[in-house]
Amino acid sequence: MNKPRHLVMLKALMVVILLTMVVVTGCKKDKAQTNTENLSPETNESNESEEHEKDNETDIDDTIVVDEPTQEELEAEALIDTHEGEAINTLTGLWISEEAANRRPTGIMINNHSLAMPQSGIAQADIIYETVVEGGITRLFALFRDFDSEKIGPVRSARHYYLDFSFDHDAIYNHYGKSTYAKKKFSEWNAPNIDGLSGLDAMMTFQDKSRKRPHSTYTSFERLMKTWDAVGYRKENKEGFEAKFKFADEEIDLVSGEEATYLNLDYSQYKVKPWFEYNADDKLYYRFQFGKEHIDRETEEQLAFKNIVIQLTNMWVIKGDPYGCMDMKLVASGDGYYITNGKVEKMTWEKKSHYDPTLYYDEKGEEIKLNKGKTWVSVFPSNRKGKLSFTKE
Repeated sequence: MNKPRHLVMLKALMVVILLTMVVVTGCKKDKAQTNTENLSPETNESNESEEHEKDNETDIDDTIVVDEPTQEELEAEALIDTHEGEAINTLTGLWISEEAANRRPTGIMINNHSLAMPQSGIAQADIIYETVVEGGITRLFALFRDFDSEKIGPVRSARHYYLDFSFDHDAIYNHYGKSTYAKKKFSEWNAPNIDGLSGLDAMMTFQDKSRKRPHSTYTSFERLMKTWDAVGYRKENKEGFEAKFKFADEEIDLVSGEEATYLNLDYSQYKVKPWFEYNADDKLYYRFQFGKEHIDRETEEQLAFKNIVIQLTNMWVIKGDPYGCMDMKLVASGDGYYITNGKVEKMTWEKKSHYDPTLYYDEKGEEIKLNKGKTWVSVFPSNRKGKLSFTKE
């Protein structure tokens, strides 16, 4: 029996639709496979490279970036002093050339008579000692390490107790003549010294014809070095030698100290009458004597110091001496004062032997550390302690 015509047509249409879906699906699958198969090695590498770059970008973002130094920072770094070719001067705590720092200190006996004023070259001294000689006159012992002066003096004769100041710093004692006591002690204590009146006059000293003897004898750096070579003394620092002064790393103020802005040092009845005035601007003590500024003739500048040490001790005229020569107790212990930056504190001192340095201690018994700079040491008669004053009345 024949089927109806419309049913045959409907089945035919359904077959066509099914065949069409199969063909389309197969084409899509082939196309995807073809795309995958056609990828070249270069294309794969490119994709991998892009992924690697993305990873690197992540790494860079996580890295700490250090800024380049600014011009100001570079300039500041250039100003930092490394002190190349320098070393510490044990007399002042300050940087100087290695050559000077390694040189043994030299001490010079300086005339402090009124007729010897103004003196020359002593502004370059690192330390100056002052104490009494016969007649109540004071005489100075100037210690040098970093100096080049062409004129130093007037140079005067030695006194035996100044040898302890020289021993304190392992210095050569330079002088022009000597007392009988000094002559004896130079030999007894095996003290290195150079005497301009020992046949070394022409080499070591020269005369200033504008001055009258005995206030006319001078020396210089060049003459001292030449004479030093001639006598053959050791010129280098002594290995293992303990420096007398200890210096603070940073500037110190004597917080517990009393005011010290005008120091009166009335050693004796002699007219020298020295004093110091404190300048708060530069924190230095300026020296006066004979009623006026204590000036170095060569620089025309007033002497100024960072530290002042007053060492009290017993002094006396040697019994029976026709010239009134003095003696004093220096291998001993005693009291004193340390003065710096406008303040004064009590201290004690001790020297165990001629060859050991004199050491200074604060009231707690700790060794004093000085401020860096030049120091004036006043070895003052203990029986005139009441004449000391630290402020202007």
